Amino acid sequence: MGIDKQHIDYTNFRFEDFLQDDFFIKSVLRPTEETEFFWMQSPKDNREYNKAIRCIKELNKDQLNTEDVYTIWRHIQASNKRRKLKNRRLFIFSTAVAATISLLLYINFQLTEKSSTDNGIREFAHNNIPVFETTETQLFVSDNKVISIPDKESVIQYDSTSVKITSTTITPETAEQEISKEEIADFNQLVIPKGKRSFLTLADGTQVWVNSGTRLVYPSTFTANKREIFVDGEIYIDVKPDHERPFIVQTGDMNVRVLGTRFNVQAYHADEQKRVVLQSGSVKISSDTSKDEILLKPAEMYEVTNTNETVKAVNVDNYISWINGIYICDSERLDFILTRLSRYYGKEIAVDERAAKLKCNGKLDLKDNLNDVLHVLQYIVPIEHTKENDIYSVTYKP
Repeated sequence: MGIDKQHIDYTNFRFEDFLQDDFFIKSVLRPTEETEFFWMQSPKDNREYNKAIRCIKELNKDQLNTEDVYTIWRHIQASNKRRKLKNRRLFIFSTAVAATISLLLYINFQLTEKSSTDNGIREFAHNNIPVFETTETQLFVSDNKVISIPDKESVIQYDSTSVKITSTTITPETAEQEISKEEIADFNQLVIPKGKRSFLTLADGTQVWVNSGTRLVYPSTFTANKREIFVDGEIYIDVKPDHERPFIVQTGDMNVRVLGTRFNVQAYHADEQKRVVLQSGSVKISSDTSKDEILLKPAEMYEVTNTNETVKAVNVDNYISWINGIYICDSERLDFILTRLSRYYGKEIAVDERAAKLKCNGKLDLKDNLNDVLHVLQYIVPIEHTKENDIYSVTYKP
């Protein structure tokens, strides 16, 4: 590949600019000594450049479906939210098995410009999805400030002047971090990877237990007339009463409105089932699948899938025990249980079709390691498990 881009100034290129530059894409997918030397010498923002490289390589691991494309485009929108976009074209290339390059998708997006003051928290959450997963908890307090927390469990507290992060890390200088309000943007994001958890106190005193594999978006300071957060994942929340400001929990396809109460929300984007379990107080739920609001009473669970929604009485402890490191199974399918364990421990677990359908009853101590928990499951249902290359496989045992 010849070098024909010396006339382009890459100094101010951002992430999304690199993704729309065909020379850059070909350089990543078909690197040569010549192109590697060119990029090494070319003035550029290395952070934006490296982020774009990781994105291209991630895109080309597997062939993309339509939903993947729109997700990637939302990532690009997030990076470009301060700039006006109109009629931009995105080219995505895929590497074939025979190491040939082919054009996979060509998409022309017609974008409608919107003022940032018109954007609600759900739109902000959809347009600001972090591009890359990490093994550390990440707190996005502004565009330029991201705090990485290596601990398995972290404690984060907001007050009127700052946000404080408490860590169990041994090093004294990193055990506690404090960030002033001047450094904090209007909306913050807390991203919890699989295998990690966090406890968060919001600016109004509301307490949130955040489970593994969860993304939480919230304002650093609530407005005068409402309190609103967005969750993709699972939280248990103890809402600080405030009759002047209702509290709203938004998810991808429903919202839960309260004044002061305790409840659990399980709303992972990847899961078909979404649940709200009420411990105390009352909540009103509206979803994209129903025109009617549903009033939930204590010890009731609202569950919605792609096709229907139900409300039923439940034992609340079964659904909130995870905050104390306990998982109570009450006639749950094994594949559902293993999905939760996979998120909680941050390990991949495969299960065969026959074992997946088994129903389980019992109590699992999540303070034990995953291998011990799977051994306990073997006493509850007829299964066996093996581990290879850090992947657990669960199979039916006749």
